[in-house]
Amino acid sequence: MTTNGQSAPDSSQNQTRSIHVDNAPNVPAVPSSDLKARLEVFSTKIPNFYIAPFCGASAGVASGIVTCPLDVIKTKLQAQGGFRRGAMEVGSGMLYRGMLGSGRKIWREDGIRGLYQGLGPMLLGYLPTWAVYLAVYDRTREYFYDQTGRYLQNGG
Repeated sequence: MTTNGQSAPDSSQNQTRSIHVDNAPNVPAVPSSDLKARLEVFSTKIPNFYIAPFCGASAGVASGIVTCPLDVIKTKLQAQGGFRRGAMEVGSGMLYRGMLGSGRKIWREDGIRGLYQGLGPMLLGYLPTWAVYLAVYDRTREYFYDQTGRYLQNGG
């Protein structure tokens, strides 16, 4: 019993399970309930040659999500001939007028799904492209650093 009349908590209740890291002997065991700590431990086990492709693929996904609406607008304008200089309106009339007008029309008619038409195939192309690009860039940069002792820079 403590002085305020309550019993002290049992020591077995305070114990938490911990994670043991096999490949990192200097990393202390962490409580399993702490997600941030578990991710930190997990990230120490990821080989460095996986980092650049993963970052490249993530960048490809992010750029695809950002640029997809612009690509849809561009494609719709091109399909109707909206980018031709001095194009005269045909009897059937133009559906889309300019970038902002096209975006508004697509938003009104199809909503957010209309702006992201074709996102899946675009991501299937961007994801491996950027993963390979960044991995090759990173390995090449490391190779030149190992050979010359410095990173190559423009003008020097």
